[in-house]
Amino acid sequence: MTPDGIAVVGKPSKVKGLYLGIGMCGQGFMMGPGVGLNLANLITKEKFLLKQEVLDLLSPDRDFYSGKKEALK
Repeated sequence: MTPDGIAVVGKPSKVKGLYLGIGMCGQGFMMGPGVGLNLANLITKEKFLLKQEVLDLLSPDRDFYSGKKEALK
């Protein structure tokens, strides 16, 4: 589980050759096929099938505490 409760899908900018599809908690069974398809497309064709807004939300490089800082206190 991630601090913000949202899965991590994509390629971290600071680690070459690493692709992530993690942090889905109980939704992994439902999201797994779509995450796998998008990661396979990213690895083989260097692009996602999803819109950029979705990719930004799922990015490994995002701020995991954005909007959640108050809830963590």
